[in-house]
Amino acid sequence: MDPISLQNSTTSNLLRISGLASGIDTDSIVKQLMTAASQPLYELEQQKQWLQWQQEDLQDINTKLLSLRDNTLFKMKLQGTYLAKTVSSNTSIATATAGVNAVNGTYTLEVKTLASAATSASDSALNAYTTNSDGSITYNSLILAGTTCTINLNGKQITLGSSDKDWTINDIVSAINKANAGVNATYDTTTDRLFLITNSTGSNAKIDFSGTTDSNALNFLTNTLKLNTSTVTGTDASFSFNGVNITTSSNNVTVAGININLTGVGQTNLSVTTDVDTIYNSIKSFVDAYNDVITQINSKLTEERYYDYKPLTDAQKEQMKDSDITLWEQKARSGDLNGNSTLTSIYYNMRNAISGTVTASDGTKMTLSSIGITTGQWYEGGKLYIDAAKLKDAIQNNPQEVMDLFTKLTESPTDVNATPGSSKDDGIAARLYYIVNNGINSITQEAGGGQYQLYDNSFLGQQINDLNQRMSDMQDHLNTLEQQYYNQFTQLEIYMAQMNSQSQWLSQQLGG
Repeated sequence: MDPISLQNSTTSNLLRISGLASGIDTDSIVKQLMTAASQPLYELEQQKQWLQWQQEDLQDINTKLLSLRDNTLFKMKLQGTYLAKTVSSNTSIATATAGVNAVNGTYTLEVKTLASAATSASDSALNAYTTNSDGSITYNSLILAGTTCTINLNGKQITLGSSDKDWTINDIVSAINKANAGVNATYDTTTDRLFLITNSTGSNAKIDFSGTTDSNALNFLTNTLKLNTSTVTGTDASFSFNGVNITTSSNNVTVAGININLTGVGQTNLSVTTDVDTIYNSIKSFVDAYNDVITQINSKLTEERYYDYKPLTDAQKEQMKDSDITLWEQKARSGDLNGNSTLTSIYYNMRNAISGTVTASDGTKMTLSSIGITTGQWYEGGKLYIDAAKLKDAIQNNPQEVMDLFTKLTESPTDVNATPGSSKDDGIAARLYYIVNNGINSITQEAGGGQYQLYDNSFLGQQINDLNQRMSDMQDHLNTLEQQYYNQFTQLEIYMAQMNSQSQWLSQQLGG
């Protein structure tokens, strides 16, 4: 290359001449120089990765705390959870479930009559269809096009027929069902009859055509549809409950907090008892959910930190197998929340809430161990264990104390300044709900990830944003530095080319 041309090339346009005159491997040297210069950037990337791991693991724990609060503790705060009842009976006479207000005991039920709907049907076949030779059916026209009549069913005017087509039995059924007259119509091809039945039961349920005054309509009802137009009513249910006579329009009734479905006539006893299994399963689900969260928090707080394993840079990953990267990052990530102050506070507050004493409404001092729930060995980090027999015995024989242990509130519900669960004398579920809710807020402030958070203004989020800015500034600096290196080597090549040219000229002169 002509040295004059080299001189005219400006270094600002990043013209890179790699060893044309000097034979120097410029790219290799610049790459080595930039690798050394980039070390601070790699360190910033490692710091960012470390913070991101902390943020991800904290948000993962927060997700479990949210689930514990919303799916478990909310239910455990409610007294209804501990008031589940079961009812035994002769199911051919009645089936029953008990509400939370039902009192344990045995009740006598005598069913005299069941509530029924009002029904009516064609008293003979309608000849509403024809069977074809292939076994299929064709519905016959019962009302010709251009012919209409208006019936009155339970005060609803229903026009049958239209100007544009013949009507079959299916059109008539559809018109009755769309009239909202409190009556459902069906047609049965086997019997070739129309059936009517009211939506409701009881003496107030009726099928009443008395408002039909059109003679054509009456004739259609009686001669075509073969219906008896006399008013038909349903019947009420009649029964006695512990000797008290009751009449209702429905077979589904609630008496003394017991939801009863009458199924037949006769006498049975309704035995209401505490549903020990349902309550036990609710408490067991709570213990399982608590153990899941407390175990994860404890494992993160005590996880070993391997200081020799730094987060890998992209350049390092390019030189490693995927399996090696996975194993390395397991070590590098380990201990990212070891001793984390936010988690430590949540952990010990949860354990204190679990281990606290609650005074039941009868003055009895209660703890979880009182009902058969104890803490495991010290190295298990607060995991709970259930003595099933003892817990079920407490539910059966001391249901009020069990309920108070979890749900008691010392503050009045009408106190606007009261914070349920904030008192050490509150029930365990109430206290734990309060603590977990505060813990969720604390983690959100540290690691972000709030349910309605549009921008990450958390402590870790701000640190990551700061690192991103520093990394961006550092990258700009490195880009500038790389340009300077290439400019210097380009200038070197220019000088070397000039020297080579002068040397060649001198040689020619001397040789001449």
